[in-house]
Amino acid sequence: MRILYLFFSIFLFFSFASYANSGKNIFDSYCTVCHSSSMASMFGAPAAHDITAWNERKENAFSRAITFDNSIKDSLGEKREDYIINELVKTANSGTDKGMPPKGTCNDCTDDDLKSVIKYMSSAE
Repeated sequence: MRILYLFFSIFLFFSFASYANSGKNIFDSYCTVCHSSSMASMFGAPAAHDITAWNERKENAFSRAITFDNSIKDSLGEKREDYIINELVKTANSGTDKGMPPKGTCNDCTDDDLKSVIKYMSSAE
């Protein structure tokens, strides 16, 4: 019985930790002010779930990635998306000249956390 209780406790801990760092939770905690649909235009930021705005950012990110490694220019599908997300994470880590602070003030966010929130914001939801 104790083993079952221990297993259940570990499962709950990791389930909560996974939720705590989910893209939606990070967005709600750190990104919503500047990336909400009502505020994004004021900050020049792409609104969460605005597919057109995010597709533009993604194309720009892929173009930047190509400047660093021209061999990826013919990448398609999931591989192309990985290059795009990685480039957007670089931008998130360093911040932007338009005013986004490094990591969007989520100083404890890892690259995986940033990937998660970028995927969340750039999705149709």
